[in-house]
Amino acid sequence: MDMKISSRKNPTSDYRLARQYGVTSFIAIAVTAVVILLFFRFETIQIIEDASKRSNEALTIATEYALNDHFVMFLNIVKQNKDQKISSMPLEPLLERVIQKMLADTNVDRIKLYDRSGKVIYSSSAMWVDDEEENNNAFQSALAGKPKTKLVYRDAFNALDKEFDDVNLVMTYVPIRASDTSPVLGVMEIYSDISDYVSKSNKTIIILVSITLGLMFFLYSFLLFHIKRSERIIEDQNRITQEKKKMLEFLTAKMINAQEDEKKRIAFELHEDVVQTLSGVKMLLERYIQSVDKVDEESSVKQLSQEIVPVLQDAAHKIRSVAIDLRPPSLDDFGLKAALNSLVSECHTVTSGLEIRLELSFDENEITLERKAILYRILKETLQMICFEEKLVGNVQFYLQRTREGLIIRGVIISDRVKEKDNGVLPGFFDSMRERTILSGGDFSIVEQADNRLEVNSSWFY
Repeated sequence: MDMKISSRKNPTSDYRLARQYGVTSFIAIAVTAVVILLFFRFETIQIIEDASKRSNEALTIATEYALNDHFVMFLNIVKQNKDQKISSMPLEPLLERVIQKMLADTNVDRIKLYDRSGKVIYSSSAMWVDDEEENNNAFQSALAGKPKTKLVYRDAFNALDKEFDDVNLVMTYVPIRASDTSPVLGVMEIYSDISDYVSKSNKTIIILVSITLGLMFFLYSFLLFHIKRSERIIEDQNRITQEKKKMLEFLTAKMINAQEDEKKRIAFELHEDVVQTLSGVKMLLERYIQSVDKVDEESSVKQLSQEIVPVLQDAAHKIRSVAIDLRPPSLDDFGLKAALNSLVSECHTVTSGLEIRLELSFDENEITLERKAILYRILKETLQMICFEEKLVGNVQFYLQRTREGLIIRGVIISDRVKEKDNGVLPGFFDSMRERTILSGGDFSIVEQADNRLEVNSSWFY
């Protein structure tokens, strides 16, 4: 049940970009490589078939044309002596030497002569003599007067095919006539070996596939690397987002608590100081009214001036202090710089051994009153922490700067309270500055922290 709930809360928790991309891309690359291989093999076979058929057909026709008289004579001799064994009727010695020379110097594998019945009456390889191929379509086409060429092709993809004994051979059948108008006496067939072409095409296919796979693998690795890098960046961004979310939740809760504490403090000050003082004034006035008829005028004036008026003045002063703490009039009447200088003066009156420097390097009329209030509140709480609570000794500098992107508060503290061993850990007197900056939509960062020096930045971009 818990696992189902977790999955519903985060449906993409098990999704891994690199894994999904890797599997999908690998399948796509494999399919692409197979398609390229099959297409190139098909085109290669077509080229080999066309070229081999044309060249072998031209060779066969030229051979038959050159040796036609000898073939016609041999066919007539065989026909006249059909009762004798064919093996006992050899070709003319000169013709035999020509054929053997052709077999030795060219890619011709063997030559056959057929009579009209389809029987082999001559073959350069004696094992084929007396073989019959009357049902051969190519033979029938040549017997009808039309030359016919066919190819038996086998490469690495059908190397286990046992259908043919003769492989990678081009076979051309041409008719033998005494003249162009005379009937066909027989058929001549020439077998040409194209194994070299097939071997070269196989090597070309292997090289092409290797290069293609190499390039695809390189591209796959390159893209997978960037996908993994992007995945890490996304994970880091998600982690940062989660951290910021948790920080924002923490700061929001802390801000709410701080507001409640501020309300409690104001309520306490009003109740314990102002209200008590006004209650005392009320009691004094009541007592004065009861005794006004019993005393002379001189004693009444004395009582008013010495007892009641100072108490009223003290109450007014306390109310004014609370109001100023909530919103200083100088910020609205005289501007940000005057209000900040008032804070610095107040710090100097209560601390010794602390030098505070504050610089504002832009015209404060360029920013809104709301931004002035944010800057004032951040510096006020930070200076109160440094002066009244931490009682820091050293040098404190704040620089308010305007940039093209927005506003920056650069704070520098030089004090023995900033230790090198605390490098990277923010001291407590800057916690409020960080919280206020983030809650107001800004960025807080530690620029430098070493030995007794600490520099931080609060920046707002708009």
